[in-house]
Amino acid sequence: MFNILKQNNVDLLKELANLKVIISRSQKSLLAELIPYYNWVVKRCDELQQKVEQSLEDIAHNQRDILPELLSNTQNVTWDFRLFNQYQVGPILRARYSDRLCLKILRWLHASNPCTEQIPVALSDDEFQILPMEPSIYFMPPSSQHGLLYLPLFFHEYGHLLYRCHKSVIDNLTHDFQKTVADILEPNIQRNDPHAQGNENQRFEIVDTWSSWIQEIFCDAVGFCIGGPAFLRAFSMYLRMDGPKAFQVPPDELAHSSHPVTFLRVRLLSDLVTRKGYNAEANTLEKEWETIVQTLGIIEDYFGYYDKSFLPALQRTIDDMLNESSPHMFTDESQDSPIGLLNQAWQKFDANCSTYPNWETQAIERFLN
Repeated sequence: MFNILKQNNVDLLKELANLKVIISRSQKSLLAELIPYYNWVVKRCDELQQKVEQSLEDIAHNQRDILPELLSNTQNVTWDFRLFNQYQVGPILRARYSDRLCLKILRWLHASNPCTEQIPVALSDDEFQILPMEPSIYFMPPSSQHGLLYLPLFFHEYGHLLYRCHKSVIDNLTHDFQKTVADILEPNIQRNDPHAQGNENQRFEIVDTWSSWIQEIFCDAVGFCIGGPAFLRAFSMYLRMDGPKAFQVPPDELAHSSHPVTFLRVRLLSDLVTRKGYNAEANTLEKEWETIVQTLGIIEDYFGYYDKSFLPALQRTIDDMLNESSPHMFTDESQDSPIGLLNQAWQKFDANCSTYPNWETQAIERFLN
């Protein structure tokens, strides 16, 4: 067993040494916007190396009574290294000059809230998502990184980080909402037969599914609170061509799903936007989606996973979550911030999508200089 542990730790040490060489080479062309993240990566690499060296030192003592501890330590550092190697080093090694646009927006975003202002950020290539940890890595499709229109979708992903920062309070609010849903779904007459048991199982699935759904709805709300109309337009444009499943999902696929049906998200986002006083924007959003659903011939149905009777409690819960997390709030006076630029971009695009690309190129150049 000692030899097995020694082999794995020696191999880890070699892998870390290789990484350190690669990371150090990247410093020559490092973007200023990535310096905080680079410093974290270097520090993390050193921490992992120290853990491996300590394990090798302990292994050399050949004390059988600590074998379980040595095995556990080696397993843990191996897992930490794989996470580090797979996700956290990559943003440094793939960095390119064009990342400055996204990174400047992301650093402004983190600086907008005391809970996140000290958390380094990085960018990587993939579908929109985030690793909501310290540091935070945001993912975006490569083509979208070079323009302004879809940058507001970062604000939804940032909502997941705010959720994590306020997890204990927001989890309590989530549980309270789930209890309300359970109470609404509780039948007035209690029965004890197979049909009643089936209904009880469905009620449990609905309540349990909302533990994930409400986080996504909260993140949509964060997206609008930060980005205003620009977030609405980015959200709608990016998702409205996802096909029939954006409008209706079979009941067996709804159970324990990570995201609500997109059309339901649109309905709930529209409700929030209306309550915030942006009636015209909410109407435009819903009309766009209703036009598509009518063309597809789909009847709106959430198969019990959402009912209008949920809405008052859902509104209160999302409002309480927003009050707790305090995201930067969009106002019509936000024109001097990056938010103003993103809203101006959508205004230009909607006014004339054909001439928009030339305007965008010049706007990005002004923003970065």
